Amino acid sequence: MEPNSTSALARLAAVQNHLTIQPCFQRHAIHNDQPTGPADLARERANASFKVEDMTEVLLRGKENVEAMALAFQMIQRDPDLRMRAGHHHDLTRAEDREQTMRQIARTIELRKQIKDPRLQQALFTAMSFYSESFSMRIYVHEMLFKQAVTLFGTSEQQDQWLADIEAWRVIGCFAMTELGTSSNLRGLETTSTYDRATNEWVIHSPTLTSTKWWIGMAGETATHTVAICQTIVDGENHGINWFIVPLRDPKTGRLLPGVTAGDIGHKSARQGLDNGWIQFTSVRIPRQNMMMKWASMTPEGEFTPSPNPVLSYATLIPERFTLLGGSQVILSQSLTIAVRYGAVRRQGNHDEQILDYQTHYTSLMPGVAFIYALNIVDHELMTKWNEVAGYAQTDAGAFMREIPDQHGVSAGFKGAMSWYATEVLENCRRACGGHAYSSYNAIAGLIGDYGVMTTGGGDNAARYLITTLKWAQEGQEVLGSVSYLNDYKKVLSTSKTTLQDSRDLLHHDFVIDVLTWASAKKATEMGTILAEAGKTGFDEAWNTNQTELVRLADVHSWRYFLILYQQGINRHKHTPVYEALRKMGQLMSTFVLQKHLDLFLEEGYFDGSHAKMVRQLFLEQCKDLRKDAIPLIDAWAIPDFILKAPIGKYDGNIYPAYFGTVTAAQKSYEAPAYWHKYAHPMLNAKKSCKC
Repeated sequence: MEPNSTSALARLAAVQNHLTIQPCFQRHAIHNDQPTGPADLARERANASFKVEDMTEVLLRGKENVEAMALAFQMIQRDPDLRMRAGHHHDLTRAEDREQTMRQIARTIELRKQIKDPRLQQALFTAMSFYSESFSMRIYVHEMLFKQAVTLFGTSEQQDQWLADIEAWRVIGCFAMTELGTSSNLRGLETTSTYDRATNEWVIHSPTLTSTKWWIGMAGETATHTVAICQTIVDGENHGINWFIVPLRDPKTGRLLPGVTAGDIGHKSARQGLDNGWIQFTSVRIPRQNMMMKWASMTPEGEFTPSPNPVLSYATLIPERFTLLGGSQVILSQSLTIAVRYGAVRRQGNHDEQILDYQTHYTSLMPGVAFIYALNIVDHELMTKWNEVAGYAQTDAGAFMREIPDQHGVSAGFKGAMSWYATEVLENCRRACGGHAYSSYNAIAGLIGDYGVMTTGGGDNAARYLITTLKWAQEGQEVLGSVSYLNDYKKVLSTSKTTLQDSRDLLHHDFVIDVLTWASAKKATEMGTILAEAGKTGFDEAWNTNQTELVRLADVHSWRYFLILYQQGINRHKHTPVYEALRKMGQLMSTFVLQKHLDLFLEEGYFDGSHAKMVRQLFLEQCKDLRKDAIPLIDAWAIPDFILKAPIGKYDGNIYPAYFGTVTAAQKSYEAPAYWHKYAHPMLNAKKSCKC
């Protein structure tokens, strides 16, 4: 027989084998009324290496908080003003979504006034944030961005004037920072606030189209006031940016006030329940006292005192960036719960395997599972520190100004590094669910859309901070916080090659941190030298030429500090039953970070090929090991099915009847639609042309 004929027969045999129903599939070939999902999930839960309840207490910081969250979820499910009254969330029109979101906010504010337990108050907000991203963002704009601007930049008298009304929602605030033409480039903002000595007023003005405040949450339809960041003009001189409270709408009628033009941005990729808007100011006059004057001030006599440090004007961006960690947990925990449960329920292969047992599947999902735990632990460490620093704004201005630069640098670095990896995790979840994730009814597509804002707002330039602090360290000035290792950069770089001999070395936190310290210090000194040699005249060009390497530097530095904070956080749980699971997830994250930057270590000769293979093999082993606890680790987030809104992620594993039921419930009619009669019917019933 000819070789080509043999090859063709071999291909035909392979196709026939592929199409033949294998013995293990016989039970699926005709029908299957006994789903395997419930039994599979029950088995996964029975084999957990820890008690799920213990892990939930770690995630929520105590049994009392766990109980409060359970009660909050129950309140939402039972309250007709908090839950979806009918239909499915993804079938709402934009107007319906807006109304529902505002109804939820009004009811939540009402309940908070009645609830005396602060734990339950916080739990209700958190639970509602899981239930609706639009709700979460509307609340966030008012209670974090608007309110925090007053607390960080307002004097005690201004706080007395505004905070009570803000907390009671007697005013509804928004945060007017970004502009149409400059986005979050604050130095380039065009909106002006010009002091009028004759009237002791500030005149807020949008001089150009590009100065239009843009993407301002709640400005589209709702907010009565905004805190606007403007270029401050006094006697013709620009004193840089400052914050001003500007009334937008009459609280009794909702009508825009004279000089204020505002509208809605329109349809977005997600969060339709949030009225993102635009604002233009046309010579809007506000009292002198509406300038936030904790750091910069204008006296009644017209004497202007600028801020002692320009960086203070950017301070409100710090908590905005830090909240990314909490927001990421909300979205990623839901996406991973759906994807991991589906992976454990869905079976496919020659031996009818759970698809979660395939290496390509668990290596794409398990790092994400470890990541959301790391986010939870690091978030707590970060916010504890930030609350301490923010407190200095009221009690110790000197301490506040000393701490702010590092807080700014950390927030910028984490904003970039963590949000970009989170988008990768979300995409992995989508792919892991195949075509079912393309359905809005399985939630992941919507969650991906919701997360888009996280990688957009706030900026993420951490490299400049690293280059600046390295220069300080080289000049003999001690640097603090996340960059303290730069004080010893010479000692760190005295070693040019790793001492790694055994993969077990990579399981030690201090060893991994030393490796990342070397990489960050190496890249920082390399970039610092290039920029210094460029001088002032060539600095901008040199910066742009090396921008990708500077981003690489910021990424290594940020992940290094992230791992340090995670270890610091889990050390508080060292004597708990779940510490071993937390430690394993930290080790996986450490290996993930090393693998992420293997190219850097190989380029610099710090690792060789054998070291790279060691890292990659350990990563595979760690993912396989953590996969054993995949379902318990997901269950510990304790997210109810009605919050997930995804039938393929159901807790009991009986996913297909729930999925089919969701789709058929949304079907309004089985009759042919109007467009069928208008367009399809004429084509189908056209008379055949005569061929005579």
